[in-house]
Amino acid sequence: MKKLLIVFGFLALSNVSLACGFDGDETNAGTLTPTAGYQTENAVSSGDYFVVSVTCGNTYNFNFCNNGGSASWDTQLTILQTDGVTELADNDDNCGLQSDVSWTADFTGTVYVLVSEFFCDNTGGSNGATLAYNVTPATLDAGFTLASSGCTSATATITGDTGGTFAFNPAPGDAAVIDPTTGAITNGTAGATYTVEYTINCGVSTTQSVTLDATGNPNFTLSVVCGGATANVTGTPGGTFAFNPAPGDGSQIDATTGSVTNGTVGTTYFVEYTVCSSSSIQSATVLDDNCWSLNGDAQYITVGGEQCIQLTAAVNDQTGCAWNSSQIDFASDFTLTLDYYFGNNIGGADGNTFTFQPSGSTACGTPGAQLGAGSISNALAIEFDTYDNDGSATNDLSCDHIAIEIDGDHPDDPSFFPANAAPLCGPQCAKSGGGNIDDGGTYTVDIDWNAATQVLEVYFDGSLRLSCTNDFVTNVFGGQSNVYWGATAATGGLNNQQYFCPSTIVILPVELSSFENTCDGETELFNWTTASEDRVDYFQLEYTYDGLVFYPIEKLNAVGSSQTEESYQVSIMTDDPKQRYYRLKIVDDNGEYDYSDLIAGKRCLYAGELITTIKQTSEKLTLSTKDASEVVLINQLGQVLFSGFTSDKALQIDTRNLATGVYCVNARNQHGIQQTRKVFIKN
Repeated sequence: MKKLLIVFGFLALSNVSLACGFDGDETNAGTLTPTAGYQTENAVSSGDYFVVSVTCGNTYNFNFCNNGGSASWDTQLTILQTDGVTELADNDDNCGLQSDVSWTADFTGTVYVLVSEFFCDNTGGSNGATLAYNVTPATLDAGFTLASSGCTSATATITGDTGGTFAFNPAPGDAAVIDPTTGAITNGTAGATYTVEYTINCGVSTTQSVTLDATGNPNFTLSVVCGGATANVTGTPGGTFAFNPAPGDGSQIDATTGSVTNGTVGTTYFVEYTVCSSSSIQSATVLDDNCWSLNGDAQYITVGGEQCIQLTAAVNDQTGCAWNSSQIDFASDFTLTLDYYFGNNIGGADGNTFTFQPSGSTACGTPGAQLGAGSISNALAIEFDTYDNDGSATNDLSCDHIAIEIDGDHPDDPSFFPANAAPLCGPQCAKSGGGNIDDGGTYTVDIDWNAATQVLEVYFDGSLRLSCTNDFVTNVFGGQSNVYWGATAATGGLNNQQYFCPSTIVILPVELSSFENTCDGETELFNWTTASEDRVDYFQLEYTYDGLVFYPIEKLNAVGSSQTEESYQVSIMTDDPKQRYYRLKIVDDNGEYDYSDLIAGKRCLYAGELITTIKQTSEKLTLSTKDASEVVLINQLGQVLFSGFTSDKALQIDTRNLATGVYCVNARNQHGIQQTRKVFIKN
């Protein structure tokens, strides 16, 4: 038993690799000068050490295994710094009992190569070994190239060894930044020259210089789209867009793409594109901001003199969708009001949805039982199901019903769609008494959103039918609060005509005897009178731009119940340059509601023409405005030829050096109200 333990212990220790250092028994055996070809040193004994001069990056090899090296005793090799203690590399038993060590120098200087017998025996008791050695010279390559990628940036491409670092050399005096890993230059100065140094192992480095583009071609075109404009760069890409002058009316421009959104109908916008210190200006006049994109079988129809959108005809296997070009902000309260027609074929199929989604896609979703909204990603869909599945569907009702879906999967018949999940909210009968909605009637649908409480309410013909609480921005729209909206519908083996119309005409409640607005200076006063009231809770003043989306602005508690005339007044001051239309929402103590007619806002802060006079002679234009305004004169290329301000005195523009042609005069006051007039100058 003891013998077995001793043998086992010997075998375990024989596999241990120990780095050896100086212990006082070592002997300086001279200097080795390695070359690319192997050389040998004979009569080597344990404890001998050799002095070797090394160069950073080169790889040094020492061995007793091959290339002429050999030994009859158990060798160890250790490469040490000249303090004889600090180990750089070591090896034991690489080939049998013999050693083979390789080391790549990370500095230039002198090292010691120590030969020991096993267990760091340096006494010289073993001798007669032959040490083979050589060097593999380094091929360090710090090559790279620099190329300008615009007026403020440059890129670097490594052509040599990777893993090095980049730095300016010398450092520039501006705010330019260089990425030490990739060598990319950003925030540079147009036309400036930068020198970059790339450094790899052993301090090997090279430098390159690059000069950024000093000028660019800023040409671009500006095309009118519904509610705004789009820009297309025809010159040098990578520049920035901005309004010039700024319109101040709530419209927005994307600095990267030049897209203008939330524009005011009839307003001319001037967009400047700047690249590499060069710029140009283009103008566009915004078209109607109430635009729809129709897809599938959807088409415009006229119903009772009102333009409506038919989603499906009374034909089998149709799918239609209509998307509004504007967006609704779920970070704010709003009410969406529409008049819906669900058909006159009771038991027809399949129904429709009103859907919100962030992508801006104008495509229809899955047809048939998916109601044209299935599989639309990140979508919130309010569905109006008009097909009865004979009670076999877990999520179906015998009445035509409303439900809210967010999973993109709408069929509610588990016998055909067993994997379909329950809707987020609902279903609930569309009519408070149940029954069908595809009965030839036109119904008013109101979708009300409260951003603070995150409650979405669906009213059907003035009755609250479904309430749903959810953080739709986070849970459905992927964090986007501004989303697109529209309607979808489908038919299958059965059918119905399905269409909707903007609800712009609402019957005036008989209790409301008047609703009007007047200007009191810059304040707009809204006055209304009730002949009688029966359990009225409050009045909500709302405004809209398009007759579809309404925004609450003021709430006023009602007297409640009265058989005598009651008068109410609300004052509003706004510098909104877009034409608003107002209505009253009249809510009773049961939550039932009705609406007044729409009335046009007076725009009391600014009423009438901003540009009051333009007089023209052969030498000048004389222009007056209603109040202090910035005035610019622009040619047909969008170039600003003159900029000035009007005050109490008329503004004069010298036209003697202008070519004959049509020009635009644009005026904008301190409230952001602007007006553009065209003039013909002849010289």
